[in-house]
Amino acid sequence: MSLIIDKLKQYPVAVVGAIVMLLCLGVLFFRGDLVAELTVQEAELIARIGTINDNVKNSKNLEQDVEALEGYVASIDERLFRRDERSINTNFFYSFEDTLDIYVADVNQLMIQDPSLVKGGPNELTRYSAIVYHISVRGTFQQILDCIYEIHKADPLMRVADFKVDLVTGPGAAAGALFAKLRIVVLAEKN
Repeated sequence: MSLIIDKLKQYPVAVVGAIVMLLCLGVLFFRGDLVAELTVQEAELIARIGTINDNVKNSKNLEQDVEALEGYVASIDERLFRRDERSINTNFFYSFEDTLDIYVADVNQLMIQDPSLVKGGPNELTRYSAIVYHISVRGTFQQILDCIYEIHKADPLMRVADFKVDLVTGPGAAAGALFAKLRIVVLAEKN
């Protein structure tokens, strides 16, 4: 044993180096799996930092954009039909008689929703709802087209979903008089 101790005393640097190397191998053996975990965590943190940096860039002028969007929403809210104001809504369509020289024969507010706008439909409305109207009008072809155009450019948000035009027949029918049935979808408050 004294021979080994004499040899160790001759090469103290080699002994200390060997001990350090054994300690490093032991640490590597017991903690080696931690390196893989830390590498994955580092990659995730780098990705999160990239996302945060992208969000910082994209959030520039965000407050002004939110204010602009709130202005658009307020503008839309002012133009909505109120579902409980049936007489006002009906009178809106009858007012076309005064401005367009057309005869509005009938205005019916339907209780059903437009199938494309209901929940699960292709154009589902989440913030608003829609009211469907069937309107019957009588006039010349040009007057009916003017009526459809006025509906299109009206202040409330609405569209003619479909229409059917027939020739007026029978006694007292004017030459070229047409009868049109329009189905109109109007944007309304959420019910």
